[in-house]
Amino acid sequence: MKQTDNPADENGRTGERRANRGDTPLTETVREYALTLFDAVGFTTPAAPGHAAFVDAWLEAGYHGEMSYLKTRKRLRGGPLNSQKLLGKARSVIVVAQSYDFGPLTPAERGEYKESDSSLSPRSTGVRGQAGAGGGQGQIARYARGADYHQVMWEKLNTLRDWLAEEFPGTVSRGYTDSGPIRERELAARAGLGWQGKHTNLISLKLGNFFFLGALLTSLKLEPDPPFDKHHCGTCTRCIAACPTGAIVAPMTLDARRCISYLTIELHGSIPEELRPLMGDHIFGCDDCLAACPWNDKAQAASEQKLYGGEGRVDLVALLALLATDEAFEARFAGSPILRTGRTGLRRNVCVALGNVGSPEAIPALETVAQTDPSEMVREHAHWALTRLCVRP
Repeated sequence: MKQTDNPADENGRTGERRANRGDTPLTETVREYALTLFDAVGFTTPAAPGHAAFVDAWLEAGYHGEMSYLKTRKRLRGGPLNSQKLLGKARSVIVVAQSYDFGPLTPAERGEYKESDSSLSPRSTGVRGQAGAGGGQGQIARYARGADYHQVMWEKLNTLRDWLAEEFPGTVSRGYTDSGPIRERELAARAGLGWQGKHTNLISLKLGNFFFLGALLTSLKLEPDPPFDKHHCGTCTRCIAACPTGAIVAPMTLDARRCISYLTIELHGSIPEELRPLMGDHIFGCDDCLAACPWNDKAQAASEQKLYGGEGRVDLVALLALLATDEAFEARFAGSPILRTGRTGLRRNVCVALGNVGSPEAIPALETVAQTDPSEMVREHAHWALTRLCVRP
């Protein structure tokens, strides 16, 4: 039975609908449906996020690197979510989480690099990668191995939006998932989904820390959940110690300029030479701080199969050859978040990985790239990798 009154009107007769639902409160009705789409759901208000002074100091320190949009849209990110530029009629925020944790981490993902492990070939402290017949293997971050999470999350958020509009006529909603000036992690903590760990990512008692966040601003008036205001990290600093580049400069403070995810995805120019040896076999993103978190051991397995993409190991020499043209790159990674880095960015990253974990068999392919790639930046990174391989004992 559909509601004929407008539940977006706070004074509307929502009690009638609750009676029709068997006295199920409106908020719980929405929660029950949202949980058919997502792994976790919480509700909060559209009030402005806190921690403005911390964010300002972080930006002034330059920790955002080339992500200038974080600074130019600072006021919008720090303001109330019922702004006309977001959703002027917003009365509530539905915060959702979708896990992409599909099982136990491999030794390589955990950073357990042992000389006795034949599947790993450490080249230097903190660097691992299989140097097999292909000349070396690279690692893709867990979140980027399956379908583009933006599309998966948007599809689900749109389904929830449409359901709200149908069930509660007059309701308007707008979804965000890493796609607008929304501080999803802070909203999620405020909605009771978890706490922000020392690696700055959200940690959930139920899901660990391998999950995506989304937010649906809605004109529907929902009862907010109690905020998650207790941290469960204690004295643990595994995530800080696990970062290969020392990007976590203090608990809950990330210098993005040193973060491998930033270097391989957000940075469009040359990777600082002093950081390249520390990047190991990472070619798109990095899971090291996430993988170190012991709360993953208690996490429930992911259920959304569209996000599954295997172990994320790729033959670096074969990939280097494939990346000769934009057309080949776009065809190979269609529907993947890896498209974000572009052909030149990914080829640059592959060159760095080969310089760290490649074998001499990679030299001919790197020489071709160093001589023929149209990007001066890519050619320089190929020369760097060749220098590393030629001096390696």
